[in-house]
Amino acid sequence: MEILALKGYARGFRGCLVDEKEYLFFQYTRNGRLRHLKAYPRGEFESHEHFAAQMMKFMSPGAFLRPPIPVTELSLAELDRVSAMLRKKIESE
Repeated sequence: MEILALKGYARGFRGCLVDEKEYLFFQYTRNGRLRHLKAYPRGEFESHEHFAAQMMKFMSPGAFLRPPIPVTELSLAELDRVSAMLRKKIESE
């Protein structure tokens, strides 16, 4: 699975996870609570770019990661790792 979009907040993260079946928007709090917000079947979209283009009507383009970042599991540790990678990438640009 991969993280396609991620935004950090003081209380946790919001993002979009993609696996072989679906795109899943989620909220993950710092105390470990996972909330599924909305899911879209992956087969309804030609590619990650097609999905992102459709979602940019509702989200800022900067929210989407290019390329998506692989994760082993949806956990606070993995989200912190991806968030740190994003910060380093932004700082180096």
